[in-house]
Amino acid sequence: MSGSPPVGARQGGGGPTGTAPVRTQRRRRRRWPIVLAVVVVVVLALAVIAAIVADGIVRDRAERQIAQSVEANLPDGVQGDVTATVDGFSALQQLAAGSFDHVSLRTSGLTVAGADSAASAELYGVPVDGGPIGDATVHLTVGQRAFRDLPALQQVNATAPRLGNGTVTTSLQQSFLGLAVTVRVALKPTLEDQVVHLEPSDATLTAGPASVPATAIVRQLLPNGVDVCAAEYLPKPIRLTALQVRPGQVRATLQARDLDPERLSLDDTGTCS
Repeated sequence: MSGSPPVGARQGGGGPTGTAPVRTQRRRRRRWPIVLAVVVVVVLALAVIAAIVADGIVRDRAERQIAQSVEANLPDGVQGDVTATVDGFSALQQLAAGSFDHVSLRTSGLTVAGADSAASAELYGVPVDGGPIGDATVHLTVGQRAFRDLPALQQVNATAPRLGNGTVTTSLQQSFLGLAVTVRVALKPTLEDQVVHLEPSDATLTAGPASVPATAIVRQLLPNGVDVCAAEYLPKPIRLTALQVRPGQVRATLQARDLDPERLSLDDTGTCS
């Protein structure tokens, strides 16, 4: 029959009507993993950013609190501003653990007994809620003015010391053969077991307009030199472990273990054996 379509011919004259929806569904299925991956990446990125921001907030707050605590517990006669830095990867993790691994301290405008000074400190094992610090090392530079009233020098009638390059210079007021004399003496400092020993290394005797070498005389006046017990000037359990004398200043290294800043007091100092 002429009106019947050939066997196998597609009706409607158009394209394959059942293929387009199938292809659309396949494209949608292929897109879903990509969309899901993008969403996961975005969420993770936001989480990381939030963690970094939160960590920064916690770190900043902790640093301010530590600095304020140190400033509030400075010994009498010591004044200055303190800046704290909490080191390490995550302040949040350290906070959750109950202590900060490493805290660095720096000072500005520091004065010790009225003398311009500077200090830096490295603290390890700093409890979040207060209490003893595991280990502490302090590098301290103190100006000459802080040493003007050393009892150990006053006991031998010595004037306020002048700090030089590895030497401490002072003058002894003495009476020699009924004549008032001044012996200007250079002392060399050494540190041993918390005792700073000042050994005479050079001296000049002045009587009126005359000045003569007097090293032999000063060794008779100070046969054992002058000893200063550093521990008597430091709160327990701080120890003096290194000392350098430079023109106009002293550089010292102090160390302590199980140091509780809230219990520091110059009324409870160490002793020398």
